[in-house]
Amino acid sequence: MSTQYPNWHWIFEWSTSGTIHAHAVKSVYVAGRTKYQSYLIAEFEDLGKALVIDGKMQSSLSDEYVYHESLVQPPLLAHGSPRTVLILGGGEGATAREALKFRTVEKVVMVDIDGEIVEACKKYLPEWHKGAFNNPKLKVVIDDAEKYIRETNERFDVIIADLVDPQEGGPAWRLYTKEFYELVKSRLAEGGVFVTQATSPTLTPKVFATIYSTLKATFRHVLPYTAYVRSFEGVWSFIMASDARDLQAFKELSDVDSRLQALGVADNRFYDSETHRSMFSLPKPIRNLLASAREISTLSNPVYIPA
Repeated sequence: MSTQYPNWHWIFEWSTSGTIHAHAVKSVYVAGRTKYQSYLIAEFEDLGKALVIDGKMQSSLSDEYVYHESLVQPPLLAHGSPRTVLILGGGEGATAREALKFRTVEKVVMVDIDGEIVEACKKYLPEWHKGAFNNPKLKVVIDDAEKYIRETNERFDVIIADLVDPQEGGPAWRLYTKEFYELVKSRLAEGGVFVTQATSPTLTPKVFATIYSTLKATFRHVLPYTAYVRSFEGVWSFIMASDARDLQAFKELSDVDSRLQALGVADNRFYDSETHRSMFSLPKPIRNLLASAREISTLSNPVYIPA
């Protein structure tokens, strides 16, 4: 039996040197190339509206909440009473949306290098930001994250790296190095928590393991966790780090729901007590991978996702 497809356009996304995913595009909202990267906001056949940067799926309407709740809520919950949050990247505005759900949060600073993409997201992705850009608690800074971190005197309770992957020649590879993580640590307030997206432990295991070992070489406490993200065609990883917070104790939390409710978070579509247990229970192959991880990403020897 053969399947007949309409005359759609297709986008091909390389996940590894031997794996490619094809996405059918029904219509295009906007596309362009900025000083830093190419971008596309389009309607996909099975994912709905989605943002693609440099050929890589960033998020889709079908499951952006899985990625953004996973990235933001665990570190804010691990802190316990965050007042100030710094977001590095986060152009869609959904990371800010999640941080602003917490009633203790008084200030969110979002630093993104690409103002053109931020403006496109404001216009075309209202389902993502849900008005977060208009919240008086949010300050948007169009700047290089490394430059901002180096020059600011502010300290933050939680710092979130919602960045594109470390592509060679891309705008973010320096932000996965030990030198940058040392800068981040210097901008955490007492008791502060850092989190980064860390690519896929199944599609790009070397990159994931290197980010983990680099954070282990920088922070006292490091805790990886995962969630399946359909738009990314695989398991995705996140890594929290702190010098002050016992993240292993956070891993064992059983009262996530009541803690979120106490902090004003009540409308989750993904993250709750039961999901928390699955996110922080890594399968044996991933545990073995991390146990053997030794490589450190530095400015002179950075880690890149496979071209």
